[in-house]
Amino acid sequence: MRLQLAGTWLIGSVVPGTIAVLLTHDRGDLPFRPLLMLSGLEVLALLLLGVTLFLALFALGWRTIDASWLPDQPRAVVLWACLVGGAGLGGWAFAAAITLAADFSLVAQLILAYTAGGLPFTLLAAMLARPPRLNIAAAVLAAVAVLTGLAMIELPLWTLVQYLNLLAAPVTGR
Repeated sequence: MRLQLAGTWLIGSVVPGTIAVLLTHDRGDLPFRPLLMLSGLEVLALLLLGVTLFLALFALGWRTIDASWLPDQPRAVVLWACLVGGAGLGGWAFAAAITLAADFSLVAQLILAYTAGGLPFTLLAAMLARPPRLNIAAAVLAAVAVLTGLAMIELPLWTLVQYLNLLAAPVTGR
């Protein structure tokens, strides 16, 4: 279990941290660059990082299959990697939006991305780990993290939607 959680933290920090660098370099006045402002090579790098994230989580899940309460079979490892990767990315994006809205400096955001970025992924992995007490503790910590993030900014839902719109925004003259 320790290997699974530590590996999840490492993967969830390094790969999304690199995604953060890709989206924030050369951003001008924007908090990050919309996807349509990325070059073809940068989009390819973004896609490769996404694939790397899920493949690394799958390999870790396969190596540590006994740590989870999911069945000991390949489909369960795919499910574990998809749940941890998908929900982890959602939590990571939520944390990124909160730090952007709370006016953290870019340096602070990147340091957090590379050091604490694995927290949402690890909390999901802990919710799927064997000891039931760990599942409950991880769920409580995740709820506290979400509520803390929501309390840090005004109009949290509007703010999150605005950042999502910016990420998917077409390139305009503004």
